[in-house]
This record gives sequence, C-alpha cells and structure tokens, in this order.
Amino acid sequence: MSRPPSSTKPHRDAVPTRMAGSCTPHGPQMALHEVLDRLGPCIFAGLLDTEGRLHYANEAALHAVGCTPEQVLGERFDTTPWWQACEQSQRQLQLAIASAARGEASRFDVRIATRNGPPLAMDFSLLPLYDLDGRVVWLIPSARDVSERDQAQHQLLLTRHAVEQANDALLQVGPDGAFRDANASACRLLGLERDELLRLRVSDIDTQVDATQWLQRWRDLYDSGSLRFETSVHHHDGHEIPVDVSISLVTSGDTSFAHVCMDDLRERRAAERRIHQLLQFDELTGLPNRQLLLERLDAMLQAGTQSAVLVLALDRFKRINDGLGTAVGDAVLRDVAQRVTSTVRNIDLVARRGDDEFVVVLAAGPDDAPHLAHALLESIARPMHIDGHEIHVTCSIGLAMTPAEGERAETLLRRANAALHHAKRLGRNQINVYAGAPDDYDPERLALENALRQALRDEQLELHYQPQVDLAQGRIVGVEALLRWQHPTLGRIPPARFIPIAEETGLIVPIGDWVLRRAIEQAADWQRAGLPPVRVAVNLSARQLLQPDLARRIEQMLASAGLDPQLLGVEVTESMLIANFDQAVQHLEALRALGVEISLDDFGTGYSSLSYLRRLPVDLIKIDRSLVPDVTAPADDVSITRAIITMAHQLRMRVLAEGVECEGQAALLASHQCDQIQGYWCSAAVPAAALEAMLRDGRDIGDACLRLSACTDAQAQTR
Repeated sequence: MSRPPSSTKPHRDAVPTRMAGSCTPHGPQMALHEVLDRLGPCIFAGLLDTEGRLHYANEAALHAVGCTPEQVLGERFDTTPWWQACEQSQRQLQLAIASAARGEASRFDVRIATRNGPPLAMDFSLLPLYDLDGRVVWLIPSARDVSERDQAQHQLLLTRHAVEQANDALLQVGPDGAFRDANASACRLLGLERDELLRLRVSDIDTQVDATQWLQRWRDLYDSGSLRFETSVHHHDGHEIPVDVSISLVTSGDTSFAHVCMDDLRERRAAERRIHQLLQFDELTGLPNRQLLLERLDAMLQAGTQSAVLVLALDRFKRINDGLGTAVGDAVLRDVAQRVTSTVRNIDLVARRGDDEFVVVLAAGPDDAPHLAHALLESIARPMHIDGHEIHVTCSIGLAMTPAEGERAETLLRRANAALHHAKRLGRNQINVYAGAPDDYDPERLALENALRQALRDEQLELHYQPQVDLAQGRIVGVEALLRWQHPTLGRIPPARFIPIAEETGLIVPIGDWVLRRAIEQAADWQRAGLPPVRVAVNLSARQLLQPDLARRIEQMLASAGLDPQLLGVEVTESMLIANFDQAVQHLEALRALGVEISLDDFGTGYSSLSYLRRLPVDLIKIDRSLVPDVTAPADDVSITRAIITMAHQLRMRVLAEGVECEGQAALLASHQCDQIQGYWCSAAVPAAALEAMLRDGRDIGDACLRLSACTDAQAQTR
C-alpha cells in the first residue's frame, strides 16, 4: 500500500480528489489507483482521512451508487449514498472511523445501498494507515460482496429449520453405521436426547440389523442409490416401534452419507387392525359378520362336517327402536347376542347378519339341531331389564341342514332364510325346518320373481332421490337415485328382498337400464325447469358394468335426454371390480371420458386395497355408514375415518360419508375436511316432486346445515 504525503494532519488536497481517471495522479499513487479501479465489480475500495472524509473511491464503488467522483469526494464517508440503506450499518461505520483514528482496525458485515437494485450484503473492513512516525494519517475502507454467501447461509438455516420441524424422523448415517445428525422427531420417536442418539449406530436401534448386516445394507444403498423397507426400532424404554424406512444416498465430493427418513407405523397398523376388525366382526355385538360367516361356513362344508344353519330374527323388533329409542334397541341386540352365545356350545359359530338377524352354525346332526333351536327360543323369550324397562322379545328361527357335498354356503343360508320366512307366516315365535324339493323350489321366491317381471312391465317401480350435501357450501350438489317397488297387493317390498332375485335371474340388466334412463330423464327435466344443477348418481350392478356397450348406451341416453354428462354419476362397489378388474377399469375409463362422475360405494367394507384403488378412475369415495364415527366414538374409529379422507385427498379424490344421522356426526366430518355427506340428517330418500320442491324453495337441509356451513367456513379461514 502506498503511503500518503507525510504531514501530521493531512489536508483534504494532500492526495488527488479526482480518481478513476478524473485526474492524473503521479507515481506509486497512480499505480495503486489503477490496481484498485481494476478490481472486480464485487470489491469496493477507498481512502479516508482521519476525520472520515472520502478522498478516493474505486470504479466498482462509484458504479454501484451511480455517482461521479465530484459528487462524493471530500464528503464525510458516513453521509455518502452507500450508507443510506441501513441506519445500523451507518452507526457501525461511525464507530469504526473513531476506532480507526485511534489505530484500531474494524471488520463487520454491513448493508450497502446500490443505484438500481436491492442493498448488498458486504464484508467491510476499515484499517488505519500510519506515517513514518507511527501516527494514523489515513483510513483504508474496503468491502467485498457476500450476498450469495448470506443467501446460502439463510437457505441453509431454513433447510435446517425444515428438517428440525419435520414430523418424520430424519437422520444422517455414515458408511460405518454411526449417526451423524438427527432431528427432534427422531429423538422423540426413540425416546433419546440428541447427544445420546449421536453416540449410537444403526445396529443399536434397528431390530433387524447387526453391525455386519449394516455393511451389506450400505453396499446395497451405494449400488441402487435408495432403499425402502419396513422394520422395527428399539425405544429407550424397551418397547419396539414399527417404522417405514426410506434411505437415500447423498454424495458430495469425497463425503457420502445416508439420509434416513422413518415414518412411525403404529397409528397406521392400529387403523389396519381396526379396519380388519370392522370388515369381519359386527361392531355392536362383537360377533362375526356376514363375510366371516360365509368364509367359515364354506370351510365347514368343504371339510364335510355335518352342520345345521339357523337364521334367527327378532319378532317386531322395530317397535322397540321406535318406542324406546335406538339406544335401548342396541342394548337388546347385545343382550340377544350374549344369550345366543351362552346357549350354544363353544364349537358352534354365532354371527350377526343384519339389523335384527343372527345366524348360528351348529356342528350337529338333524336330531340335535331342533333341540338347540328350541333352547334359543326359550332363552330369548325370557324378560330383559334395560334402563328401567322390562322388555319381552320373541324370535323366529329358520333351520336348514347341510345337504350333499358340493353345496355352497350361500345356498344353505338361502334355504334357512326361506324357512325363517315361513316361520314368520306361521305366526312368529316359531321354528321352521327347511324341507324344499330337490330342485330347491321356493314358492315365495318364485312368486316374487314373477311379480318383479310384471312390475317392470306395469311401471310399478319408481325412483326416490336422497340428497348429497356439500359440507363447504351447505347445499345439495347431488342426489343418489334409489329404486323402490310398491306392489299393488304386497305393499312396499324392500330392495334387499328383490334386488338379489333380480341379480340371480338376470332381471337386473333391464331394471338397471330402466333406472339409468329414468334418472337421466329426471335430471334433464330438473334442468329444463331452471332448478340448480345437481348430479344424479345411479348404482350400477356387476352385470351392467361388464356389458361391452355400457358407455355407448349411456352416451345415447344422455344425448336423447339432452343432459350434460357431468350431471350424471355412476356408483360401483369394490366387490364388483375384483373378479374382472381390468375389464371393469376399461369401462369406467370410457364413462369418465364422457364426463360421467365415478364413485366407489361402500368403501371400507370390502378389500380397500390401496394398490388397486390407485388404478381406478374414481372421482369420489363413499365411506360406508359403518365407518362414519359418532360424536362419542373412540379415537381409533375417528382415526380410521380421518385416514380414509386423507388418503382419498392425496389421490385427488373427493370423499362422501354415508349414513350421517345427526349434526354432531356432520360437524365431526367437517372438521376432518370430508367433502360431502348423505344420510337421514340431511334427508331421507324422497320422490322426485319432493326433491324438486326442496331445490326450488332453496331449502337444502335446513338451518342446521347452514350453521354447520358457516362453522366450516370459519375453520377454513383459520387454517
């Protein structure tokens, strides 16, 4: 560094005040200025006297603020444009000038203003320059742009915060299996402090890996770049935690480590167990449900075990629910389940098939079965004392014995069911043993089949429509078309009675076509009447879904009625898709291409496999009523519902909950971002005229839904 003129207190003109080509300096001073002016654009340099006045600034510094030498030289350095961006930086400079005048060097980060861009982060130094007598005569300021460094440090800090605040357990592992870093979630998962965890190796926590196996895992990681597997880890307290592990290889220069992400599977495993329980066992009584009943009965038939099947139905159970409430009704059902279980033997199977129906599979011959059936009649007929009420209940029982080898469980149950209906016709509180002809002649079933054919010809069938309500909007956005049959003499026949007959006889195909056509025509009529647009959903049968021309025929129906395809939806169940999955997907994709909405009905009661769900062209998942939690439901039930909703949303599917019967259920579903609901709380299924009146009057589902909608909006705003 060249020395300034030797004077005790340099005058302002002791060095040239026009720099960077504005004057002609001499000797070493000229060489110094040329060097400083040729520094890169990110390095600023200058010269101050001991009073802090600027005597020189290099080209890079002048260019940054767009000044000429005449505009800044001779001014106090802290008043020049460079220091107008940050008052704190200006104060730091003033202190540094005072310190430098006393011979103390300073270095700190500052923010320097620029002409057209944002302020720059600079690494600033101020050094004193001495004369031959050791007195400070000049101050040398210099600054280097460190904006990129600061940005990198800021980004690194954000990344560290993101890692630390992540819900998943994140760790860094070296090639030797030692932990190098861990976030807070990893420490919580393992019950360890961070310094404790960083003293361990993978083999200390992974239940499936020892020190030698880790070396093989590292080689596998190095070859593939990533690994994914499930294992269990040791908690500090001693218990094991199932985890899903994802490992990625990170390489930088000569350094390599494994980035490990561990997802706690305990809640998911509990939900899976709960779903499995719901799929095979009745929630109210804890007895096996219809699915598990069929599996076990089929196994007994294949083993050739002589058995009897009893179908037991409570007589006039509806009057208990209507007169004393569903809570008392549920208590009666639990009592009945206990009485049936305690009456039969441990080797016998007891299942609940429906609302008030139980099935007993007895490992007994034709002589023993009637005695057990009579014991059941007597046990159930004993008075029940529930909530201060003395309740008397009787039952009717249909009994069928195992036939020759090769029969199926469904056939045996159907025969026991036919015997049950005959017992009811005989006056109830009866036992009837199935005694059909070899061809399984069932007069009642045959009569219903003939009546159903006539009903289709004589237009005895009609559609009712149950509203589907959007929770965010609080209004009806769709309806489900439900088939009803009002027989002129037999009265209303429930779908559960005639739909199986229609499916078995093939009548389901013409009936299904009639339902599709009528629903489409009704939706078109509503639109022509100027009503708000609502999507009409129609249930498809398995036979319909597999018809090769299904999409073409629906397209023709839509064109004939003049209905926008987006106002039609079709609903299918999981069980319909499994047998001919690829063909079913092809037909659903063709319907979706038309604009028709695809819904997966009764989700949670069948296979519920994520692997096939991702392949399905589904827009809407309908959670089965058995999985819709009540306000008093245990946390596990709510977790299952929340997990289904979250999974569907991640797959870009909307969710509709069926069987919503109270405002509490609706509010609970809304709090977990369920999209739509359907059930008696909104409305029962009603004829077309009644639904039209609801839409025309704007009375979607009443004030309660409007309150719920407002609450949901408020929650959305706070999120």
